[in-house]
Amino acid sequence: MTDHDTGRSGRGGRGGRGGGADNTEYRIAHLQERLVREEVAELGMRIESRGGTVVVSGTVPTAECRDTVVRVAKEELGGTPVRTDIVVADPTAPDRPEELA
Repeated sequence: MTDHDTGRSGRGGRGGRGGGADNTEYRIAHLQERLVREEVAELGMRIESRGGTVVVSGTVPTAECRDTVVRVAKEELGGTPVRTDIVVADPTAPDRPEELA
């Protein structure tokens, strides 16, 4: 498992044009940049390569934002299997008090 939240660019000596893991690393780095700069300005997404699958996880403010993250991930990662675990935060106040037992 590789942690991509370390700030590494993933753009090594071959410029990401190799096969296998190097290409996946490059594509993940590009996805992170796109999520931050272009589409949804999502900084809290964790993107990891696990075997042959890329896992995208985190919390977003709306279901629309989640859908955008999933769409962009599939576009950027092409034929790579993508698994998502994205939670939509519920910013609304509860309609009744919480009952503690």
